[in-house]
This record gives sequence, C-alpha cells and structure tokens, in this order.
Amino acid sequence: MRLSNGIFIAFVAMLMAMTGCDKWDCNGKLDGMWQLTEWRDVAGNVKATKEDMIFFSFQLQMASFQRQEKEMRTSLQVNSEEFRIYDPIIYNSTNSDDEVQPMSVLAPFGVPNDGVFKIQVLTGSAMVLKTNNQDVLTFRKY
Repeated sequence: MRLSNGIFIAFVAMLMAMTGCDKWDCNGKLDGMWQLTEWRDVAGNVKATKEDMIFFSFQLQMASFQRQEKEMRTSLQVNSEEFRIYDPIIYNSTNSDDEVQPMSVLAPFGVPNDGVFKIQVLTGSAMVLKTNNQDVLTFRKY
C-alpha cells in the first residue's frame, strides 16, 4: 500500500514538531512558581509568612528565588524524594558576567547551606519541604 506524498509529508512534519523541542519540563509537579506561605524552624518559630513575598520557581535544571526586589538563580538537581540547590548567582540583567556566590546568600529565602530539601508533600497545588536543619517550608502553587 502506497502513502500519498501529502500524507507522508504531513506525517514527517508531525514527527519533527513532536521531537523538535527538547526543553520539556523535567521535574514533574515541582516545576512552576511557588509562593512560600509559612517557614518554621525546628523549635516551631515562624521565620516567614506569605506577607514576606518569598517565591521559588523551578524549570529544567534551574531554580530561582525572589524576595522583594532580590532575585537569585541556581542550579537544581531533583529526585523523587528530595532536591538540591547549588551554585547560586545573583541575577543581573545589565551584566552578563554573573559569578557563583556562596550558599549563605540564599539563607533569606529559607535555603539551607547544604542546599538540600526533603519533599514531604508535593501536589499540583501544595508543597511542604523539610531541611536537614529540620526547618519546614510550606508553599502554594502560584
């Protein structure tokens, strides 16, 4: 059975369109923008709430963090039970020479120095993370 040229060309175009972009979301439900609603330390003290306007955003192998006017970007490594943040840089739209910063610059966002977050809850609308220091960060999908 012979395919007509038009059907063959349409089939090839469809295959190319489906495989032409390799920038698919790769972090499952983690991908997207999250607003911190509460951050508690190991003693149960509230360190931040949604009024502090802290946002985490995940896409591909990158994470970004925003708090008021400050934005940081990092590399990201994800598995099913935890993720790790590393190599933070300060985003500077006017300077392309961004330099890797120490992990301590992420402390105001709730990121621990080891960069490791254990995923306690992760749904399409809610996320709860726990650090090795036992801080608990609760988020809503934004």
